[in-house]
Amino acid sequence: MTWYGKDKLGNVLRRTDMMVCKHFYVITGASGAGKSTLLRALGDKGLSVIEEAALAVLREKESDGGTLGTSIHLQAFMNEVVERNIRAYETARSLPPPVFFDRGLPECLGHMRLLGLDVDGAYEAASAMCRYADTVFVAEPWPEIYVRDQWRRASFQRAARSFDATVASYVDIGYRTCALPRVSVDERVAFILDQVATLEGV
Repeated sequence: MTWYGKDKLGNVLRRTDMMVCKHFYVITGASGAGKSTLLRALGDKGLSVIEEAALAVLREKESDGGTLGTSIHLQAFMNEVVERNIRAYETARSLPPPVFFDRGLPECLGHMRLLGLDVDGAYEAASAMCRYADTVFVAEPWPEIYVRDQWRRASFQRAARSFDATVASYVDIGYRTCALPRVSVDERVAFILDQVATLEGV
C-alpha cells in the first residue's frame, strides 16, 4: 500500500508544472549529526518544519503494529518514503515561508539507486518538477554527538558511509550545499536564519 498509488500520483504530476519553491530549504546530511534537533528548534521558533519522511513512516507502521521496515520489504518501504516526500512538498506549499525540510526527495531516489532498487519514472519526474531552494544545508558527520537509539542502531562509522552519496544526490542535479558549523543548537539556528536572510535578500 502506498500513500498515492500510481493513478493519484500521476494526477499530481499532470497538474503540476515544474515548481521551484525558493522558500523550501532542505536540511540533510549524516545520521546523528544534529539535523533533527535543529529542525525541532526551528519549529519551536514558530517556523514551518516538515519532519523526515522515513522516520515518520517507521513510527506510523510501528504504532499500527505493522512490519514494514528498512530490513523487510525494502522496495515497498522506499516507495512509501518517496511518496510521503512528494505529499509533503505539496502540503508545504500552503505553509508560511520559509519551510524547512528534514531531508528531501533527491536523496531518497539516490539511496534507492545505491541499494539497487527500482526507481519508478513517476518518482524521477516528481524530483525534477518539485525543486527546493538552490542551497541545501548539510550536517556533516559529527562523532562527538552521535548517539544510538531505537531508530539509529548502526555504529557511527556505518552511519557515516552514506554521507557522500546523500550530498551527491543534490549536487549532481544542480543544488549548492552549505555546511552547518559544529556549534550549539541555538548557534546553528542563528546561522540558518542568517543564511536564509542573505539568500532571500532580506
